[in-house]
Amino acid sequence: MFVQEWSEKLTSRVKRQFMMSPLWTGAAGRGLKWEEAVLDRLSIQEAVDQMDEASAAVLRAFYNCFGAGPVSEERFFSLRQRFSGAEFRYGLIQLQNAGLVFALRQGWGERLYAMPSDCFMLWHPYLFPIGQLPEADRMSVWEQRQEDMALQPLGRQLLAVWAELARNGSGLTAKGVLPKKTTAKLMQAASVTDSDLLQAGWQQEETDPYNPAVSFMLKLSGQLGVLVNEKKLLRWETQTLAAWFSKEELFREALLFQWCLNELLYKKPAMWHVMALLTRLEPGIWYSDAALSDQLCQLDLQGMEWDQSRNACLKLLRGFGWMELAWAGENKMLRWTIMPQLLYQKQRPPERPEPIMIEPNGDLLVPPGCPYRIRWELELVAERKSDDYMSVWQLTRSSIERAIAHGRSVASIMALLQSASGGTPISPLLASSLTDWGKQTEADKKPLADAYPELSLEYPSAEFGFPLRSSEREFTGCELMNHEDFRIERFLPELERVPINWMQQFRSYHHSTRLEILERALSWQAPVQLRMNDNTVAFVPARLERSGNGWTVTGVLREAETHREVCLSPEMWEGMKLVAPGVSGFV
Repeated sequence: MFVQEWSEKLTSRVKRQFMMSPLWTGAAGRGLKWEEAVLDRLSIQEAVDQMDEASAAVLRAFYNCFGAGPVSEERFFSLRQRFSGAEFRYGLIQLQNAGLVFALRQGWGERLYAMPSDCFMLWHPYLFPIGQLPEADRMSVWEQRQEDMALQPLGRQLLAVWAELARNGSGLTAKGVLPKKTTAKLMQAASVTDSDLLQAGWQQEETDPYNPAVSFMLKLSGQLGVLVNEKKLLRWETQTLAAWFSKEELFREALLFQWCLNELLYKKPAMWHVMALLTRLEPGIWYSDAALSDQLCQLDLQGMEWDQSRNACLKLLRGFGWMELAWAGENKMLRWTIMPQLLYQKQRPPERPEPIMIEPNGDLLVPPGCPYRIRWELELVAERKSDDYMSVWQLTRSSIERAIAHGRSVASIMALLQSASGGTPISPLLASSLTDWGKQTEADKKPLADAYPELSLEYPSAEFGFPLRSSEREFTGCELMNHEDFRIERFLPELERVPINWMQQFRSYHHSTRLEILERALSWQAPVQLRMNDNTVAFVPARLERSGNGWTVTGVLREAETHREVCLSPEMWEGMKLVAPGVSGFV
């Protein structure tokens, strides 16, 4: 789920409590709310800088197994490495109390953890700082050869799919699905392939009647609110459709990018990390794929299949038209065609609508800056001949007859052309042709139910937004747990009965007391501090073994930047202290 969706599940009081966390001191001072702070780069940097070592390690461990869906507690805690269970728990509680990680209960009480998926990319550079990827040699890029022609961005593919649906009708069969003829047309309109989606992680219900590409496009249309599934048809929400077309193209693609990550990369943490590294690249600049591969190895994450995941990511991004792939000699190159992080930039590049050019013979030359609401109408009243950098539509007798039969008129088509061309008068020859083509079909209009969705050429209100919405399939049966229950004392049983000096002073205890302290540390999964050879070290006990009248303890000894498993007997240290993380200090 995205930040906004989590926000809707939380009370205002809980969100205010999040902002009382020390991690948000700077953000709270600037008057930010929780929803704003978790997506604000300055606040993110401050929060990471404020984290203690355990909290930062917990968040990195969560990223290791992140995949949009919740992570089981068993899987999560298996990645704690050198930290004790109590230290890891304390770090987790700090993240929960700041609203960065949420606890969920599933079934009979299995505990799961999740975080807003749109936080992943923004927090990644601060949790995994690495060197900047070098730009490709510009001279070598001149020698590039494209692997294939560039594909249209997903927003343009959606437009083509919706146009086919409008032309072929959105009525459903008795089984509640689109006719096969219609779905075949939708498949042709999309550039992304079934294999691209399946490799990325697209999952369908077993009863889903459509192939993956069509299923994906229809689900995305529903998530955007453009299509509503009713009993006998897919109903158009024309106000939503008009508002979607009125947004800047780069904004639309950035929003689709975030939605696709959440929907597709389910339980694929390696692909999330690949995408996170890719979003650090400057849009429009060529980079070497080999340089990206080298950087992935620096992330120091367990169990990742980097090569397979990188290739799947690049293939998917190309299928969505968001990335170009090319060769410069023997080197594979890549570059963004969109700005994937635009949603979180305070300043956006201005968009300058470009008018179309109308030829007397009915050819319509459409530049890349032509608004989508114009492209939508051109799809319905003309025949698309090409859809490249400069697209070409053509007005023909058949396209005009079809448009009029579905509710358009010659007058509305002429008004569209004049508006789309910036007020340039239509040539008398073309106007005469349009009038002639329309006469014969004006009387044969189809019923209103079959009419093309009609959008106003005026821009909808700027306040009509498109908040990210997820399908929430991964949270089915999960209950959000009250974050106020998360206190470290709940995980330190009988804390009040432990002698206070065990936790406050270094002392040289009798062997029997040393054993009691270690037994308590084991029950809490807590560390102890030991004084060995005049040095103070941290020790995380794992098991006690008795032999005759003696005993030994095995665990992890932490020294400076290293940690190693050792077996100790009680005479091997001079003094000791029990550590209750968050209560008596840290080690």
